[in-house]
Amino acid sequence: MIQYKFVIKLLAAFAVFSMLSVITANAAIGDLNAASKTISGNARSVAAPPVQWEQTFGGSVGNSSGRGVQQTTDGGYIIVGQTDAFSAGKLKAYLIKTDSSGTKQWQQTYGGNPLNYGRFVQQTTDGGYILVGTTFADKTLLIYLVKTDSSGKVQWEQTFGSGVQNTGTSVQQTTDGGYIITGTTIQSADQAYAYLVKTDSSGRVQWEQTFGGKGISIGMSVQQTKDSGYVIGGVTNSSGAGKQHFYLVKTDSSGTKQWQQTFGGNGDDIAYAVRQTIDGGYIMVGETDSFTANQSQVYLVKSNSSGSMQWQETFGGSGNSIGSDVQQTNDGGYIVVGSTETGHAGRLDVYLAKL
Repeated sequence: MIQYKFVIKLLAAFAVFSMLSVITANAAIGDLNAASKTISGNARSVAAPPVQWEQTFGGSVGNSSGRGVQQTTDGGYIIVGQTDAFSAGKLKAYLIKTDSSGTKQWQQTYGGNPLNYGRFVQQTTDGGYILVGTTFADKTLLIYLVKTDSSGKVQWEQTFGSGVQNTGTSVQQTTDGGYIITGTTIQSADQAYAYLVKTDSSGRVQWEQTFGGKGISIGMSVQQTKDSGYVIGGVTNSSGAGKQHFYLVKTDSSGTKQWQQTFGGNGDDIAYAVRQTIDGGYIMVGETDSFTANQSQVYLVKSNSSGSMQWQETFGGSGNSIGSDVQQTNDGGYIVVGSTETGHAGRLDVYLAKL
């Protein structure tokens, strides 16, 4: 849970301070990576599959960091993150394409401002890629959206945001060829909203909406739903109890809120991913320390189509564990991926669980 508390402090810092440096940004990345080592878990242990291959990417100098990955239609992989290895004094969004064995086919960097972060990438229907992140321009953080061709060459890029500071977390191509983006828009040092932005196929904003109450609400994951609406998964502390909980918001096709729900216990809970399930409900995964003292677990919540909880599960190993993503499988179950300290106190392994 220290990982999430760091994010809240970072968001507040962005709202208070209008000037950032590359050194500060690199320090923030280091702190976030260090914070990810503090996650926890309990309950069940699942043997990890053997590593087939592993690769590293970056330059001969500087720092490079991966933040998102997707398998591509050719069986390879597309990776997004950030790097300062190829441009002295500038942190750029970083896109890497590999073949099915992880061998690099090409790499590209993006962003003309001093600070640019890549957070999430998806292959588009034309074989290109859409990536979302954050850029620092004119003393303001803005959502950064980049569309590339199949070789990673920029076709267009857009920045936007309605608050004093704005961050982009997740993007999906929509059925009309446009894009839906979620993230966070900060209105003041102690007020942030989950942010939903719909663009056309060229990245021009069609509409935007904010969600949350008093305090901090963050959009972490977005998906278009079967009814052409949208669902956001994230975290909020707007209940006023001083704790963070899973935050689930359902909208119509115009981004108008239809309902919202929170889930969790007496501790802190943060959702990293949400997916619609075959029955029209929703599955959310993240981490929680609500059910074990001084220890986080993978937290999985299933709701019906109206957002009412149907069941919840916590699991992991004997060490600290976190769930980063979830998919429903062909047999109706679920596959969860994340990280765990089980068997290696203070060191993380990839964690894979089938339910």
